[in-house]
Parts: sequence; C-alpha cells; structure tokens
Amino acid sequence: MQIDKNDVRDCLLNLIGGLEQWGEDFSELPTLLRKGHMQLVRLLMLQGKNVPIDLPSLIQFLQKPAAEWGIPVDDIFPLEAPLLIPYLGLSPAAREFIFLYDSPEEAQAQEMLEILHYCRGTVPMLEEKYRKVREFIITNPVVSAYRLMEFGLELQDTELMKRLSRCYEDITDDLDRSRCCPRCGWTLEYRNDHWQCGTEDLCGKLESRGELKRWETTQPLQRLRYGIYRYTMLPGLAELAAKDWLAKEGYKVTLFPQVDRFDLEIQLDSHSVYLDMKDFKHPLHLANFFNKMPPHQLEKYREPHVYIVIPQYRNKLYPGYARLVTQALASHASHLQVIYEKDILRVLEREAMNE
Repeated sequence: MQIDKNDVRDCLLNLIGGLEQWGEDFSELPTLLRKGHMQLVRLLMLQGKNVPIDLPSLIQFLQKPAAEWGIPVDDIFPLEAPLLIPYLGLSPAAREFIFLYDSPEEAQAQEMLEILHYCRGTVPMLEEKYRKVREFIITNPVVSAYRLMEFGLELQDTELMKRLSRCYEDITDDLDRSRCCPRCGWTLEYRNDHWQCGTEDLCGKLESRGELKRWETTQPLQRLRYGIYRYTMLPGLAELAAKDWLAKEGYKVTLFPQVDRFDLEIQLDSHSVYLDMKDFKHPLHLANFFNKMPPHQLEKYREPHVYIVIPQYRNKLYPGYARLVTQALASHASHLQVIYEKDILRVLEREAMNE
C-alpha cells in the first residue's frame, strides 16, 4: 500500500520529540512518544511488517538503521542512521532532523531567527549590528557573563541585547564535567567512554585533541545553546575562515551582506559573487532543507553569481556530498549551484573572465 511521506515525517517528528521529553523526565511517558509509537505501528501494519508493541521493543527497534525499519524513509531520513544510539540517546541524524523541521526557513535555533528578523525589521536595517552579533557568536562559544553583558551594552540596543542573551545558557555549575574543545571552543562532554563536542562530535572527527583544558575562571560562564552552536557557530567558523583567506588573495569580501541575505559577498570589477555556506551532517538533510522551501524563498538563488558552498570537511566525511545534494534536489530547487570550498577560487576566476 502506498504510504504518504508526510505521515512518515510526522511519525518521526513525534517519536524524536517524545524521546527528547522523556529524557528530561522518566517518570511519565510523554504524549508525543505514545502518538509517534502508534503512528509507527500503523505504518508498519500497512506494510505488512512486524510491529514493536511495547516500549522495550520500540526502543530496540529505533536502534536499527532506518533502512531496516520496513517503512519508506528514503528521501526523508538517512537510511544508514538509527534514531537512537545505546547509552547516548538520540542520534546526531535524529537531532538534526528535528532541528530542520522545527525551523525550515533557516535550520537554526529560534533565538537566532528572532535576531535575524529583528535586524531586518528595523528602518534602516541593522546590518552592521547584525554582523557584529554573528561574529561575536562565532568567536565566543563560551564566554563570561560579564563579557556577554559588556558586549550587549556595546550594541546600544536593549531588544537586541535581550535576544543575544537568549542564545546562551549558564554552565557555571557544570564546569567540572566539561572541557574546552581545542578546535571550536565549545564544551566537550564525556559520553560513551570519550569526550565529545556536540552529538556528532564533528571536531573530534576532524582534529586530534591532545591535552584537554578546563576553564580557569571564577566568573560565571555562559555557553551557546546547542542549536546556535550547531547551526550558527560551526558553519560560521567556515564562513570566517573563507572571508580571511579570500581577503589574503586580494578580494574585497563582506560578511552577511544585506542582513544575512547571503553569507559572503565577493566584489569583482563589474559585479559581486554571493556565497551561502551550508553545513549539514548528511547530504539528504541539506537537500530537504531546500526542497521544503516554497519557490519564492528560493528565488534569490536564481540570481546570477550565487553559489551554495559545502565545507570541505563534509566531503571528507561523506565522499560525493555535493553530487548527492544535487541529485536529491526537487525540480523547483534544481537550479541551485552547489560547490565545495576548494572550488571558490576557480569559480571567482571564471566569473572574472566572464565580466
């Protein structure tokens, strides 16, 4: 029997949301988890598959790769990924999935979207202040409460200061249980017998850690909330690095032009080239990010000289990443030009020749 993919998506959202709630309070089974379980049972029965009737069998079922579930999840969820990982909880793919569908416009946490909308909604738009906030977030994954307040006052905008403060959470009481990530500066937490930076531990996959440091301070400390860290700060590291090396190559580069209409603007003699850097664990998630956008939101990518840029490490971790993204794009998003970081200079040289 044909199954509506929206039903599969809603089932996964309820299962993941319910498991998140259950992890916060084991005393009562969340309504979302019950709903997701019943939806899964229905979908499996429609496919003539065995169903996990009770909670233990459901937990065991969700630890299998999605390809083994027996329902059509291709083009929705990575086939090789489970929903749950033993002793760890929600898998990185599950966390990224729920972030993606919670805010399909930007795939960032709601606090960052509020900052974006606030800065775009003023007359004139707060382009320079937005740029300062983004750079502060990227370069201050963990910051003293005093420095955060000091920077907020420098903005001279009470509403923007309030929104920025909501991007952070206090970690003063948890410092003994965490270490400083030597790559990105966020918090390492000890899980599953090793130190991890976020659920995906991208930093650990890219660089060896060596000796880990604690925070030597008596001041209260704040760290970026997970959604801001994952969808604003980590891609932002690649954005700042690209800006710096392009400037060294002699290009005039602007970060977050027109209040984040794009991530980078590179000015050539007769026109500008615009880059949007996207950092998703799985190419299917990135393709779905664009596939879910209505056509009018994709119009800016129809403009000449606009490119979607994949950080080079994603191809290292998932060979053929850009090609797989392009193949998975829906027809209304098929015009997107997807390149790797290493291709930027070649693209700029070609653009300059065509001026």
